[in-house]
Amino acid sequence: MLKHTKGNLLDLAEQGEFDIIVHGCNCQNTMGSGIAKEIRERYSEAFNVDWRWDQRVYSNPAHTQERIWKLGNYTVADVGKFKIINAYTQFDFNKQGEEFIDRFEYESFNLILRKLAAIYPDKRFGFPYIGMGLAGGDKDRIIAMLEDFAEKVAAKGGSVTLVEFG
Repeated sequence: MLKHTKGNLLDLAEQGEFDIIVHGCNCQNTMGSGIAKEIRERYSEAFNVDWRWDQRVYSNPAHTQERIWKLGNYTVADVGKFKIINAYTQFDFNKQGEEFIDRFEYESFNLILRKLAAIYPDKRFGFPYIGMGLAGGDKDRIIAMLEDFAEKVAAKGGSVTLVEFG
């Protein structure tokens, strides 16, 4: 039941293909690369809602270890035609020049999917290849999780599409 397509996730959402798009974020308030960077540039509210959440929760933003509490949670930005879910699926990010390792938090992602299925069961979801690029996640494992999510959502009238950039 997981649909697959190629294109630009954000353009497809603008064209009315999705009610909700979900992308993976780290817990460091960067949104500085990959699709997160494009989202930050095109829809600043998605970055702003992430920043505001941090300012509410943490008294001292320098205490980055406290941000681990973001894992398994998400923030929502309503950008008009659709909602953007900033899904906190990794604590940190692979830094340029460092060894590229798997930083994707599978348990956190599973918890986020469970929450989304309960809160938005009948919506049309669009996902990029979440966690499978810059986060270094296991593609087979993540797709299996998305397939399970797609089954649950489809049972309630929703749909899930995985969008390969291109």
